[in-house]
Amino acid sequence: MDKLKLVAIGDSLTQGFQSGAIETTKIDWSTPAIIARALGLDVPQDFRVPRIPGRGFPVNIEDLLRYEQDRLGTHINRLEWVTHFPLAARRYLDTIEDYYERGGGSLPAKYRGIYHNLAVWGFTVRESLALTPQRCRAVIENEEGWIEDDFVGIPSAPMYRTAMRVLNPGNLPERMADSQVATFERLAQRERVDVLMVGLGANDCLGTVLTLEVKDMAKARGAISPDPIARLAWNLTSTEQFALDYRELAQRIDTALSGQQTKVFVSTVPHVTIPPITSGIGKFDGTYFEGYARFFVDDDNRPLFVEQLSGNEARTIDQRIDSFNDVIRAEAAARGWTVVDLCGLLDSLAVKRRQLRPGASSESQPLDPSEPLRTFLKDQPEHPLLRLDPVPSILSLRLDASGQRRQGGLFSLDGVHPTTIGYGLIAQLYLSAMQQAGVPGASPDKLPWSEVLANDSLLQSPPKLWEDVFQAASQHARLWSLVFRVLA
Repeated sequence: MDKLKLVAIGDSLTQGFQSGAIETTKIDWSTPAIIARALGLDVPQDFRVPRIPGRGFPVNIEDLLRYEQDRLGTHINRLEWVTHFPLAARRYLDTIEDYYERGGGSLPAKYRGIYHNLAVWGFTVRESLALTPQRCRAVIENEEGWIEDDFVGIPSAPMYRTAMRVLNPGNLPERMADSQVATFERLAQRERVDVLMVGLGANDCLGTVLTLEVKDMAKARGAISPDPIARLAWNLTSTEQFALDYRELAQRIDTALSGQQTKVFVSTVPHVTIPPITSGIGKFDGTYFEGYARFFVDDDNRPLFVEQLSGNEARTIDQRIDSFNDVIRAEAAARGWTVVDLCGLLDSLAVKRRQLRPGASSESQPLDPSEPLRTFLKDQPEHPLLRLDPVPSILSLRLDASGQRRQGGLFSLDGVHPTTIGYGLIAQLYLSAMQQAGVPGASPDKLPWSEVLANDSLLQSPPKLWEDVFQAASQHARLWSLVFRVLA
């Protein structure tokens, strides 16, 4: 029997983005790649995945900390924060910029075919439909400007550079006008597609928590441009526009798969205020906090004028995401596709919303941060994740004095994207859905957890310097808030 043909289109959660960057080793253990292994496919032979050489970009926070740790040690004093750390960070960033703008990372790949994992971090639904390598090249040239080597900076237009490497790795002229969806259409003409994963929509709202500012398309006057570059004026897509975009996406996928017996799995959009990129502060009404600030801000260290999303804004964002998910479910139902409830998974793992704060006291509710995962895996008491000490949670990663994990584990250092074991948990959710949908050989029991655990670098050997960074940010919340404002 021929091996199954698995294909994935989507954004960072499908590509395998971690700790602020994308690079080959993370793509190799993305959710689709883990699923491919569970289905008996070889990665990257049977399931072709992009190659992103080098340390990863835009900024690989984990690698940066290891770089600094090699030079400064596992702890940094106040003087080193002012002197040595910035200089070492500048050297690191300059090396990354040189490599991806002018060095080996800027060269076309030798591979000239089409990958099976076509996901690109940062993509909205509209960008999946309309952003082409040709447009990406124009954006890159515009952002580079007349100064090729910035004094301090990350590679220019990093998402667009990634898109070019994924959609047209060999810079072939005939594929310069192919968007992500058009690339999939080209692939479907050449190969059988047995299983298709679609994970898009998160970036139609994620910018709100990255910038702590809501730019709502629903308040726009006049017609909305279909141009993905023009759409950057907003970070929260309106329900009406999302419905139009997603319907176009679904129709094109349906047309591309005409005549094939493909099983399609589409994921819902997670509520973006649950991952530890933000910290709930102020009063808690049972569902929402009074405000949502940077991850290092809490009620004990909050600046007088703290940058934050209000509870009402958070509620608006979540309600908009709920409307996105209604659209996704409706389109899936109309086409016989299977919905994978990624939103439900993240909701079930929420800690703060369930008032499971470490150190808090409550007679009516247990406060162990590991309880959400234990509850989610209640039918699998011997699950590999439940054998870890401590049991992972979606709280920010924290380390003890010896540099070992004492909290978190499911989210990487950027607070937005899962770790490798987090992606494994998502893969398990998909495999359960695939098994129920009758995908041959699909079973969550076949997920290679021992390999997933072994390839999670933050689990096996977290950079000890991370705890110093977290504590410094907490102790100087006002200064770090200003730094994040500039970076955002």
